[in-house]
Order: sequence, then structure tokens, then C-alpha cells
Amino acid sequence: MAYGIKGSFRDSHIFIYQTTRSVKCVYFDGESASMMNGGQLDTQMLHIYGNVTGPPKQHKHNPNFLGEFIKEEYDRAIRLCGWLCTNGLGGPGWGYEGIVRMNAGFEMIWCNFTSPSLRLVSRLNVTAPLLPPDGEKEQDFAEDLQPDRSAGSSDARQASLPPPLNREPFMCSKFWLWFSSGTKHYGSSADGPGLGEARIRLSTCGFLNYYAPEFISPAESRISEERRRLNLSNEGYWEGVGKDAWRSEALKSLARRRRLHGLEAVTVSDAALMRERSEKVLRNLSQSPPACSGIDWHLVTNEIVRTYAEPLNVLRESFRKRERLSEGKQPALRDFAAGIREQTHGLLVPFLEYPRELADVRDWSRGSRLFNETHTRCTFQHTLVLNSAKAMDLSLEEWSLKWATEETLDSICSVLVAIGLSAEGLWQAHFNSEMAAVTDISMSDRLNWHFSNWAQGVEELMAWLGWEGEWTRCEQKCAISERCFIPMAPFIPLRSVPPKTWMDRRGRGDPAWPDLPLNETTLWNPICVKADYIAHLNAVWLL
Repeated sequence: MAYGIKGSFRDSHIFIYQTTRSVKCVYFDGESASMMNGGQLDTQMLHIYGNVTGPPKQHKHNPNFLGEFIKEEYDRAIRLCGWLCTNGLGGPGWGYEGIVRMNAGFEMIWCNFTSPSLRLVSRLNVTAPLLPPDGEKEQDFAEDLQPDRSAGSSDARQASLPPPLNREPFMCSKFWLWFSSGTKHYGSSADGPGLGEARIRLSTCGFLNYYAPEFISPAESRISEERRRLNLSNEGYWEGVGKDAWRSEALKSLARRRRLHGLEAVTVSDAALMRERSEKVLRNLSQSPPACSGIDWHLVTNEIVRTYAEPLNVLRESFRKRERLSEGKQPALRDFAAGIREQTHGLLVPFLEYPRELADVRDWSRGSRLFNETHTRCTFQHTLVLNSAKAMDLSLEEWSLKWATEETLDSICSVLVAIGLSAEGLWQAHFNSEMAAVTDISMSDRLNWHFSNWAQGVEELMAWLGWEGEWTRCEQKCAISERCFIPMAPFIPLRSVPPKTWMDRRGRGDPAWPDLPLNETTLWNPICVKADYIAHLNAVWLL
């Protein structure tokens, strides 16, 4: 990633370090190293300044756009490291020694490179000789390696300008190396679980977030806005598509709503509370052993996603496939009911105990004893032991994760148990015989009504979950020279707006970074791309 950003500059060096021991660091989630002016830096800015815009600007426009951009990054790094040092949370060789953030890959802000936890392995001059100008002979290799800033300059913020882009030999391939490295660290997608960033181990008993109930200011703002925009009730339930709306588009908006969540409404007092909480958590995690239950909540939440994401998608596609077929070509009602029954049964096997006696139709209904018992087992499948009198102690942050886990499973299980038991009831009543057939038109209509209700339940559950990344993939198999392109900053296409316009537009009062017009089409519909696509995509950042 570093070479992808700075490798086209003259006098480029790569410093390779290795750690001498396991190092503690603070992780800011999300694309927290992305300078896209869309809220990615908010948690850091709130931690440093108590607001999302930073200190008051001394000027409205700085013609040295790149210099101001780099300066603000260094300022964030210095202040975050200063926060750790000032509060006695870390220093060279002890405590928390850096900040981990995500961009197209993961990066580490090292607070002090003289730390004994870090060892310099090599320092390489990777400046490549420029290609010869058109109509001229190739220049001498040594001449091209001469730096264009003083060798004594030690301030990396005084970066030299890149050479003419058409003479840089690796302008195309360096971006591809950066992008393809990032794709190797993708998490899960519709293609299944990915490796993720395996060099970092999360301590989830110290997980903090602004969704927690004690942070009132962002919640009030978000709830008010979403009630209006998404047609939600005062209790947060979806009230349908609303006037002049399409159901499919309304469900997309519901599923992608978290994409628009920001922290602009966070008050100074809430930001101070988060900072205080985080300092307390970091001190707790520094104890030996830390006051944690030992539960790997990262594993628990990933297991929930892996268990239900793909089956829900398959279930939804089963309903959609039937709807796309004309009535004469649809599978027989018995065959379709059998398929849905098989799918839901596979998900309910650990929780459903069939009645010993012939069940009444009411036994298969929502609210019955059978429903409640099955739903409870499903909801608390990961946390039941934590609700007993002899439960292990949980930290405040772990209680929040437990609550989120149970709330998520409560909604998933509510829908799946209702569909599963309804399918069982219909099967027992109409199909549990080799000779069973539906010949009555009214019975056929009633079954189709059930199928439609099931389909709507699955669609609305998936929209509520918002696991869009788990259902996103390149539909075609990419060639060996291609990668599946799911946009990640700064590899994001832009709409057709002249570069001059970008520099004149300012987002959120920040003169150092324009409010870029992003095109998110490939975010929801990824495509296979080659190196030239990525090179063209990034040429705009160098204009």
C-alpha cells in the first residue's frame, strides 16, 4: 500500500520493519484511513477534537492541496499517539504502541519507531529510472536516482512532486499491486469467508461503539431521519413502501441504511464519554489477566453470519425463482413446499422437537408453545449459559455484545421458526401422503398466499439485517489475470465531474479534501477488472 501511494515519487525508499514481540494497539473500525469525506474519520476526529471537523480553519482554500492533506494526516497521528502517552496508556516498548486503521488494506500508525518492539530489517531505495521522454535517448540510471529534494531533509511531510506520469514505468502496476493485495485481505462475501487481516487479533471484550444506548445524541438524530426517509413507525417497525414507492427499492434502502449513518450529531459530552470509556477499557485490557470472560465474540458473530447469510439468500432466491416462472411452468405445489420445508428444517434441526402426538394446526402457529420453545432455543443458542445464576462475569462492553447477539438472533429465529413451523403444518395437513395432491382452487390460492407471506418475511428480514456484503459478489468467475472489484477507498469510481470542480467543492468545512462525487454502482454490483482499469481509476487522484 505504501508503494502504491508514494512509489511514483523520486527518491522513494521502502523501510521494512518486523516486530520483536506481540504489540498492543488501538483499532478504529471501518475504512478509518480513507480520506473520502464521508464519515470514515469521524471516530478519530471525535476522539481528538470532540467534533468531526477538527479545529477552526485559518483559511478557506489552500492551493497546496497535497501538502495540506498530508499535514492533516500527520496531525491526526501525532494527536492520537499523544493521547495514549499523556494518559499513561503506552510508550516505546510498553502498553499501546500504535493505531491500526483500514484503507485498501490495513495500516499501522507507529507512535515511536525507536521502540524496542520494532526492528528495522532493511532500507531500500526503490526509485525506478524514468522512461525516456518522447524523441530522446534513455537517461542514465544513476542520474534518474538522484533525489529532487535535499538529502538532509528529514520531514516526510515535505514530499517531492511525482515525475511526469507518462515517464513513470510502474504507474499502472503499482496500483494493481496495491489493489490485489487488498483483495487478499477481504473478509467474507457471497463467495464465502475470506482470510481477513490475520496479523491482527481483536480483543472483543473491549469493543466500543456509538450505537450503544448511552450515546443518545447520534441515536436521536438517526432515528428521526430514518423514520422520515424509510417510513418507520415510532417503534422502528417498517410500515411498508409508502406512497409512490416500489417495494424492491424500498427494501434496498432499508438494507443499505447503515451506509448513511454518520456521527455529525455527536455532542461534545458524548465524545468525552466515549474517550473516558475507551481509556477505562484500555487500562482493563492491560491487566494480567484482563477482566474479560474469555469469550471470542468475534468468532461468535462471524459464526452467526456464516450460519444464516447463505441459507437466507438461497431461500430468497427459491421464492424469486418461482415468481419469475409463468403459472404453467412453476413447480407443483407439493414439490415447492417440500423444498422450502427441507431448507428451513436444516436450520431448525438443533432447536425443533417434533410433538409426540399428532399436532393440531394451532401447534404450528406463531405464539404456540412449540413456537415459543423452538424460538427460545434458537435465540439463545450462543448465550443461554450466560443467563444462568452461575454465569461467568462479563464486562460492560461484553454485555453490549451479548445483547446485540441475542437481538439479532431473536429476529432471525422469529422469521425462520415461523416459516419452518408453518411449512411443517401445511405438510402434515396436505402433503404427508404419496397420493396427496391439491386439486381445490381455493386450497391452491391459500397455499400461494402462505408462500407469498414467507417470501416477504425473508426479504424484510434480510433488509433489516443489512448484511449486504455477504450477498455481494462478481456473478461471473474472474479470469486468472482479473480480480473481483468491490470498491474500497481510494479505489472508487467517480461520476463525470471535471477535476477543477472537485477542488472547488468542500465537504463538512474541510478545505483539505473535496467532497468527491462517488459512483457506487460497482459497490453493489461488482465486476471483474484487470490492471488497466485500476490504473485508469487512480489516474484521477494524480491530476
